[in-house]
Amino acid sequence: MLGPELAEFIESPVMILFATRDEAGRPMIGRGSGVRVDRKSGHLHFLASRCQWPEAVSEAQVGRPIAMTYVRPADYKACQIKGRILTAGPADAAARAQGETYVAEQLARMLALGVTRMQLSSTLSDRDLVCLTIEPQAIFEQTPGPGAGRRLMPEAAA
Repeated sequence: MLGPELAEFIESPVMILFATRDEAGRPMIGRGSGVRVDRKSGHLHFLASRCQWPEAVSEAQVGRPIAMTYVRPADYKACQIKGRILTAGPADAAARAQGETYVAEQLARMLALGVTRMQLSSTLSDRDLVCLTIEPQAIFEQTPGPGAGRRLMPEAAA
C-alpha cells in the first residue's frame, strides 16, 4: 500500500502524531517517536513513549484502529495513515536505538526552526518505548491547500 516515496517520507525526520480511542470512543492523542516501514509486508513498526503518552498508548491494543499523521515541519507537507494494530509490546534494543535517533534528529530540526527545548520537552520522548505493528488501511493527503483530506489510497477490504 505504501509506495517507496511515501515510505521514505514517513521514515524521514517528520513530526509524528497519533490517535487511538478508548472503548467509549473518546480520542487519545500523542506524538510518535519514530517509525520503520517493513518493505516486504507494508506494515509499519511505530514507536511511542508509554510514559509520555500513557492514555494513548494504553488504548493502542491489538485489533483496534489507529491514525497517524506525518508532517514535515519546514513546509507542512503531511499525510495521514489509518490502520489496524496487529501487535503491541515493549520496543526491543534496535527499536529503542531507532527511537533515540529519531528524537535527537527531531529536536535538532525543531530547534533550528526556532522551537525551544522547553516547548519540546513535553512532546518528544525516547523513554519507555512501545512498538506497535500496524497494517495500513487508508492513506490521506493532509498538506494544507486544496488537496487536503484527499484519499490517496482506498480503504483495504475488511
